[in-house]
Amino acid sequence: MNEPVVRAVLDASAMLSYAREHIHVGELLLEFGDEGSAAAVPAVTLLEAHARVGNDELATVRLDMLGRLPTTVVLELGRHEARLASLVAPLVKGDLAKTHAVWAALRYRAYFVTAEPAIVPSIIDRSNVVVIPRHDA
Repeated sequence: MNEPVVRAVLDASAMLSYAREHIHVGELLLEFGDEGSAAAVPAVTLLEAHARVGNDELATVRLDMLGRLPTTVVLELGRHEARLASLVAPLVKGDLAKTHAVWAALRYRAYFVTAEPAIVPSIIDRSNVVVIPRHDA
C-alpha cells in the first residue's frame, strides 16, 4: 500500500487541540480523507503533546488515537532523519518537538498546523501556516 501524500504537519499545539476535543483538527483530517492525503504527526512532537496533557486520561487516549487514524502518518525519527532534522534545532532555539515538526513541514513541503502562530519560526513561509483557534468553536 502506498503512503498517503502528507499535506500538513501538526505541531504540539494542534495535537493538544485535538486531544481536548476541539473540532478544528478533526475537520482538517476529514478533508484530507476526502482527497486521500494525510497529516503528519512527528513522533517527537507527539511526545511533547503527551507530556503536556500529563495525567489527563481522556486526552492521552485521544492522542493515542490521533496516531492511528487513516488520515494521519506518525513520522518516526531514525538516525538519518535525526541528522537532517538537527539542522533545524538552532533555528527553533533547541526545542526538539518543534524541530521535528518544522523539519517535517519543510521536508514534505506541507502546511504547518498550529494554534500558536506567534511562535512559528520564520523559516516556515507564512502562507504555509494553518492557524487553528486555541479554543473550540
